[in-house]
Amino acid sequence: MLCPALRFLGPRRQDYLPGLLDHYQPIGRGMALLDEALKRSLADGQDLGFKVLVGEIDILEAEADKIKRRIRNHLPAGFLMVVDKTLFLNYTRSQDNILDAVQEAVAWLGLGSFDIPPALAQAMSESVEQAGITVAMLRPALADTIDLILTGRNTRGDVKSRMHEIRLQHLKVVRAKRGLISAAYASGLDFSRVYQIIRFVEYVYRASHSAEGCADLLRAMLAR
Repeated sequence: MLCPALRFLGPRRQDYLPGLLDHYQPIGRGMALLDEALKRSLADGQDLGFKVLVGEIDILEAEADKIKRRIRNHLPAGFLMVVDKTLFLNYTRSQDNILDAVQEAVAWLGLGSFDIPPALAQAMSESVEQAGITVAMLRPALADTIDLILTGRNTRGDVKSRMHEIRLQHLKVVRAKRGLISAAYASGLDFSRVYQIIRFVEYVYRASHSAEGCADLLRAMLAR
């Protein structure tokens, strides 16, 4: 018969790592809804459909918080974890920050209808699209990291290359943000509208930046 300590170290001791993928699901969905919300806002303003999307994002945020609490409340003792506990907790916080940024971006989007030049509308869409790619790239990087830690099936070099690709993708978001801010100032719009656009793109950038931060934490987990 296994002693209590060995039983505690049984197969379920690592369930918290796949829980990060559960936590990612509402976050990835929320980022996709931000793109839909922007398209609807540019086309029809803040109509009923836009408000429905905002409500869905709020629901996803509550779902993500519930999953985060579940994961954190069922962690084993730190010395039994296969990754550093502080890194793990920081990862959940950073991944959660993605959806928080999405919520803030939508809030600024909903402050007024966008009657803006087509080129500026395209720049806003490009910014959200590039940030969405960064966030989407995080899931396979997370899945491969978990697989490497738990099974060793992936190679460390392949997993690290995914993280490097996320970093390169985030640089595209940085450039898109700068281009959008420049275009907003040059548009001749009222300052209140320019400020609204700048605040919106700042939170879009933060969503991508948080995804890049998650990739950095995954890399640190592998270094243990």
